Amino acid sequence: MAAGTGTASRFLVDEALVLPPLHELAGVAKVAQPREGRRTEVRYDTPDGSLRRRGFSLSRHTDDDGGTRWERSAPSLEPAVRASNTTGPGAGVPAELVEDLQAVLRGREPVPVQTLVTRYLEYGLLDGAGTVLARVTDESTRAEGIGAEPSGPDRRVWAVASAGGALGKDAGTMFLAAGAVPAGTDGVGGQDAVRHPEGTVAGNGDTPDRTDAGILDARSPVALLLLEYLREQFEELLRHDPRVRRGDADGIHKMRVATRRLRSALSSYRSIMDTEPGRSLRGELRWLARVLGKARDAQVMRHRLQQLIAAEPADLVMGPVAARVDEELLHDYREAYGHVREALHSQRYFQALDGLEALLDSPFWTETAREPAGPAAARIIRRDRKRLHRRVRSTRTLTGDDYAEALHDARKDAKQLRYAAEVWAPVQPKEAKEMVDAAEHVQKVLGEYQDSVVTQAYLRRMGATALAAGENGFTYGRLHALEQASAQSARERFAHAWKGFPTSP
Repeated sequence: MAAGTGTASRFLVDEALVLPPLHELAGVAKVAQPREGRRTEVRYDTPDGSLRRRGFSLSRHTDDDGGTRWERSAPSLEPAVRASNTTGPGAGVPAELVEDLQAVLRGREPVPVQTLVTRYLEYGLLDGAGTVLARVTDESTRAEGIGAEPSGPDRRVWAVASAGGALGKDAGTMFLAAGAVPAGTDGVGGQDAVRHPEGTVAGNGDTPDRTDAGILDARSPVALLLLEYLREQFEELLRHDPRVRRGDADGIHKMRVATRRLRSALSSYRSIMDTEPGRSLRGELRWLARVLGKARDAQVMRHRLQQLIAAEPADLVMGPVAARVDEELLHDYREAYGHVREALHSQRYFQALDGLEALLDSPFWTETAREPAGPAAARIIRRDRKRLHRRVRSTRTLTGDDYAEALHDARKDAKQLRYAAEVWAPVQPKEAKEMVDAAEHVQKVLGEYQDSVVTQAYLRRMGATALAAGENGFTYGRLHALEQASAQSARERFAHAWKGFPTSP
């Protein structure tokens, strides 16, 4: 429907309703003769509807003039439209759109699963000078599933598009009085109420058998508590996959966090699931987190050093320090991101996603899984908290690299405790929040310490390289001293945070 700029509203109507007298709208002098048109949309998916279930979509649209466009939606990306001059069976899906969907397709080719044919009459609403004030369309859509008989008129819509003002609202009021109801969405591509062949509303992103977290309480089986959390994090992983493929820096961070949360939850709550496939999946998630981590670490260090150098007085930055650091770390990031791209196109990654999906669809529980979520999760939290306590206590006799390594392990233990408490949150929100907040604070302070330790090692190497190249190494040494002070500050803040750490859930 050609609406120009402005607003558009859509209304679902019964097939028997008659379009009300549009010429009675205020300001309308004449209703132009209707223009008849036809649109076709072909929706693509896997045969089992994976794209639809995960909130992704892919469709090809053909208008009266023969123009064709492809539309793709993904939860973390802006909708994409790609024009095409070719139609018919030989018109392949644009490669970049398929790439955006690989978290769900996993190497499979999307196939047509439904065709929507929309026929419409478009009416121009004119003022006394013949200017088009608004356009109204009366649309009827017929849906066909692949290999199925036509399903008949699935949806009829009245739509009004105006350049603003009261006319569009007045038309909407007239439609409602005639018996129409708001469509609820913009309905682009005829998705207001057309249903997929298997009967699930198109484009709603529902996952079969999803547990409603609102019904969980402390007496619910702990299995349901864990399953809900795992499903949420799996959806997060899939959601950020397209962003990572497009080189989105924050997407790498978010996908890595979802990967770690999945692994931590599977580890902390491993007693309520059979040993396999949980153990194997934890190994695959560790691999994925490491691949993502190398790119992320290069991002973090580059940003950290950029800020550190920028804060220095100009006369204390001797030589091309900023350029050297930026060049090397940008190279490291690009190399690491290349490995990320390779991993995301690998069968290993696709098989890991398949394995996670299979686990969520058909988990194998132990008898422990039947225990009430409140006390069962609290017991797991206490165990993870004790492990963190032992780790921190072990650092008291350590020095140098051994101390730094032990604090790094303590940070990982704090992170696992935090994620275990996140699982617990739906049934014991107050207690879980206290543990999550405390563990997150410790994790962040120890993260700052670890970042400083790693940066010190990098600066020592860069300083030595600069001297060997005949450059001044003063600034690298100065930055190293600043990082030493930062590490000491983090140690002191950790000691303070640890004193107030919760002793039990």
